[in-house]
Amino acid sequence: MRSRLVLAAAFAAAFASTAAGCGSAGAASDPAGSPGAGASVAPAGTAAFVAIDSDANSSQRQALNGLLAKIPGGDALLTKLRQSFEQQSQLSWANDVKPALGPELDIAVLPAASGGEPETVLLTQPNDPSKLDALLAKLPGTPPATAQVDGWTAISGSQAALDTVTGATSHLADSSVYQEASGKLAADALVTAYANGAEARQLVSGLGGSLQPGHEQLVWASGDVVATGGGLRVDGYTRKEGGTATQPYASQLVDEIPSGALAVADFQVHQDTGTQPSSSSPLGGALQSLGKALHGETAVYVSPGAPIPAFTLVTRTSDPQAVLDALQSALSSIGSSAGQGKTGSFGLGSILGALQLSHAIVGQDLVVSTSQAAVDAFKAGGKPLADDDTFKQASSAAGMPDKTTGFVYVNLKDALSAVQGIAALSGGSLPGDLSALRTLTAYGSGTSGGVSSFTVFLEMR
Repeated sequence: MRSRLVLAAAFAAAFASTAAGCGSAGAASDPAGSPGAGASVAPAGTAAFVAIDSDANSSQRQALNGLLAKIPGGDALLTKLRQSFEQQSQLSWANDVKPALGPELDIAVLPAASGGEPETVLLTQPNDPSKLDALLAKLPGTPPATAQVDGWTAISGSQAALDTVTGATSHLADSSVYQEASGKLAADALVTAYANGAEARQLVSGLGGSLQPGHEQLVWASGDVVATGGGLRVDGYTRKEGGTATQPYASQLVDEIPSGALAVADFQVHQDTGTQPSSSSPLGGALQSLGKALHGETAVYVSPGAPIPAFTLVTRTSDPQAVLDALQSALSSIGSSAGQGKTGSFGLGSILGALQLSHAIVGQDLVVSTSQAAVDAFKAGGKPLADDDTFKQASSAAGMPDKTTGFVYVNLKDALSAVQGIAALSGGSLPGDLSALRTLTAYGSGTSGGVSSFTVFLEMR
């Protein structure tokens, strides 16, 4: 077990190091084939599969280097991380790890045997096999086992797992489920990931949990991480059976939320007509009551304020008083739960429980805020979020469509400045210079052909 963990840490450190521009110089080259080429040797029943671009000269690694170069001190920070790894592992990046890397590192998680735990197998095509052998020999404890499979080196702490890989007669690349899931992913990505829904449910069930409530079942999930000139993009996809597809909507509240918001979360609340179990805790019951009171489009946003930002909820509701009562009850329950059994406690829970909320009904909207100034700004009906230049740039950079199943937007540049100001009041500060981080945008794109998708985009300049 320890050997496997150290080996995983070694490759993780190698990934960070090459991202920092520590790889060999040279022109960018596109990786051969599609991401996850190791799926050609992974067993068809693989529960999860992750592929990492470990080629320091690939186009994606060069794009990532360009993003890291925008962060003042970014190279120095990653160098420190690499040095810390070398001290703890007693391995040299330049002499031990780097020469052992191939252009791609794949991680296959095999289903758990009856009564056992899932096993992990690493798949790579080292540039110099002897260097990989030397690296494995230097790991503390019992060296992991290896096997050769169709030009790939399989590495695992379990011989049984290797036998499963070498003895496979059908492979993941030939699985129709994997083909559908991976077909959604970018052909050139830093990282791709896949999970088989049936195997994931079996794993979680074996641990005593439940992956999804009700009759909705995950068939597969996949995702990728792609570096672009303007930031880092994550796309995710899921196919589910049963349940009701979430329909995208065009936000109307973006035309009413005031411009200059530091963060916004906009979503539709759909009431479930099925019978829901009642919570046995006061907090759980209060949150359930709040969920039942909300209906239709709702947004929570943060706007600048002194000495701390204002938090505001706006929702369209036929019963404003029910929402107000449920919200205040939830906040009071949070305060009671946080302070239960603690004499003289004063933390986040007690602060929330003591909040005095301001509110107003503006047209069809109920506005509830921690700040009367924020309520007044909403009522004033000035320049809306939809016309905010930063929001428009973030939406365009992230490719956010007019209709989504919900979105989150953060103006990182201004939000981090506000956090820095609050930290300074207590004598603290944020780590490093984060001025290159501009915005964070996440949204769901609805369901097409039975597949739901979401995107997260970190914009950098």
